This record gives sequence, C-alpha cells and structure tokens, in this order.
Amino acid sequence: MMDLSEKILKFHCFFRAFVAYIDTHATDLLISSEQVDKLDALYEDWLVKYEAYITPNTHGFPSVSDIKVAYVACSGLTDTLRTQIRDNSDIQLSGEAQLNLNIVRTDKSRSSILPLDYAPSLALVSVTNWAVEVFVMDPKHPIKRAKPKNVKLIGLMIAYTDTPQPPNDEAYKVRNPEGKTTFSILFTNDKLGKYMWIVCWYMTATGKPSPASKPLMVKLGQVNQAI
Repeated sequence: MMDLSEKILKFHCFFRAFVAYIDTHATDLLISSEQVDKLDALYEDWLVKYEAYITPNTHGFPSVSDIKVAYVACSGLTDTLRTQIRDNSDIQLSGEAQLNLNIVRTDKSRSSILPLDYAPSLALVSVTNWAVEVFVMDPKHPIKRAKPKNVKLIGLMIAYTDTPQPPNDEAYKVRNPEGKTTFSILFTNDKLGKYMWIVCWYMTATGKPSPASKPLMVKLGQVNQAI
C-alpha cells in the first residue's frame, strides 16, 4: 500500500477548486492576466506530478520528491493570491468565493459601511503656473483638515474649458483618488488661460461614493473662487 501524504491530498482538492474559481472570476478578483497564466502553468505541472505521485507504478522517491517541490511552488502562489484578495477592501467576496478560495475576512464591517449622504465643499488654496492646490472641506466641520469618519479616499474629476461656461458631463475626466484633503493638481503650459473645473466626492474603503461637490472653477494663471 502506498504511503500518501494527507497534506498533499488535501491541497490537491483545494488547489483544483482554487484554480477553477480564479480562472472564472479573475476580473472580479482583480487578478492580472500574468498571474492567471502563472497559476494555470503551475496547475498543469502539478497535475502531471500528482498523477505520477498517486499512481502505484510511478509512486516512488522521484515522484515524491517532485510533488514536494511542486507543493512549495503552488502553495506559495496560492498563499500570495489569497492574501492579495483578502487584503483588498475593494473586492466583495461572496460565500462561494470564500469557500473556494479558503479566505475568511476578519473585518466583516467594511462592506456594510455606508457612504456619507452629503457632498464635500471645495476651496481654492493657491494657483501657480503649473499647479492648482485645493482643500476638500467637510461642510459639517469646516475647520477640520482630517477626512470625515469612514472616508478612505477622495474621488476627483476635472475638465477644461476656454470660457467660464460650465462643461458638459462628458468633458470631465476621472483621476486617481486622493488620500488627503489638501492636494495639488498639475497642468501643462498649454492649459494657461483656460478654466479648470474640479469636482470631488468622498469614498469609503470599498469605493462607495458620497454625492459629488459643486464644481470649483479656477482660471489658470490667476487665483479664482469656487462657484
């Protein structure tokens, strides 16, 4: 009778379900195509070595040695991906996902945090020939510099116009969220003389947005006020 490792047998069952779920839900789990390709390649190699390991005619020192090496590589990658998924608060995990990926989140409260039901206010701090500095103010606590409770980031979009007429919604471009309430927006020399329109909103750790602020209009090249 062959001496098969219980650890290897259990990992094989887990690995099979893990790979199948990742392959189907990689986009939702924010897993890159490169990571998927690496996982699939390791899984194919694992299947070959596992088959040799559990087959009586090929079970022996070479197949045992091979499966141990494969286990280190495969379990290392699955641990990395599980940690990446678990620690990303932007990913919503269903019960099925947690079962197939063997992930249990210790923080159950993040997904239930509601976004603020009011918008931030924007104040212009300064304008130079290359940057606009903006303060995103909590209208309920106007002198506080910190973000309101449960706000993780500040969403941001900007638009440019040649006149002080408000732009269409399609003209706005969403930028990377900001982590602080005061930040600078850089612009190039060709934007001098134009009008920059800035809109912000609060975001929870899971990306849920508050209502958007009223636009802040800035004439590039001179200090202006919010509208």
